[in-house]
Amino acid sequence: MLIARTTKDLTSTLTAWRQAGHEWAFVPTMGALHEGHLSLVRQAQQHTGRVVVSVFVNPTQFDRDDDLARYPRQPERDAEMLRSRGVDLLFLPSVEEIYPTGTQERRRPDLAGLDTRYEGAARPGHFDGVVQVVRRLVELVQPRVMLMGQKDAQQVAVLRRAAAQEFWPVEIVAAKIVREPSGLAMSSRNGQLSKTGFAKAAIINKCLNEAEAAWLAGQTPRKIEVAAQARLTASGLRPEYFDFIHADTFVQLPDLARQHQNDEVKPLIVVVAWLEGVRLIDNRPLDLPLRAESETSPNVAANL
Repeated sequence: MLIARTTKDLTSTLTAWRQAGHEWAFVPTMGALHEGHLSLVRQAQQHTGRVVVSVFVNPTQFDRDDDLARYPRQPERDAEMLRSRGVDLLFLPSVEEIYPTGTQERRRPDLAGLDTRYEGAARPGHFDGVVQVVRRLVELVQPRVMLMGQKDAQQVAVLRRAAAQEFWPVEIVAAKIVREPSGLAMSSRNGQLSKTGFAKAAIINKCLNEAEAAWLAGQTPRKIEVAAQARLTASGLRPEYFDFIHADTFVQLPDLARQHQNDEVKPLIVVVAWLEGVRLIDNRPLDLPLRAESETSPNVAANL
């Protein structure tokens, strides 16, 4: 596996690949790699002959200095994990390499409000930083396809919107969430939990399972959301939100939606909950047409 720490070395390698007729897929990461990242690598290898992975903790997408300082960094371990999985090139740049003229951003695509809802509301400026760094990485790496994790569903939606607005020459593929045996979504932040907290956090996935069952049984979103948040609270977590939303727009689904029953809407449950000072994020794509709901629906959410 080759390692490029400068844009000059990256460009040199990619130019040689292009001249030899190769295509490559790209997996952008902030490091502290786990099986979820490695699953993206495996899928990337199925798309093209070569794979580029970047490890860069991007300062412009953090809204709090303490969160940036706490973010885990383990570049040597990351490099060994990627080498053992057959990655062809690791891009390991400094902040100065990514932002040679500084971090101030002047280009902002029309994100149609995607950047101001949910994660955007909770972390002002976060998605500006995400678009800024991914735009720069795509310009440098020039991949045919880029693999992202479904766990960060709003980030995927934002980047697809930005790519369409700015004509990025890359296909963005969202891969399914990889979970711990307990059902907890894998995340670099999970390592900040105590052993007890790690076990307790499994309740998030259980609430998603039960909410999905309630939805399938015809229960209304509002009742499910209230019950799920109550269960998270009773389990010792502090829910920030637990909502049914439109997967493409991140607008909350209406409680009575008969007018949408023939639309091609993909409902998504999104959840954020705090535990031991760690912000845990998860979601559940329902992949079902939105349908009419009845006031006589069984109170499945009572079992949450």
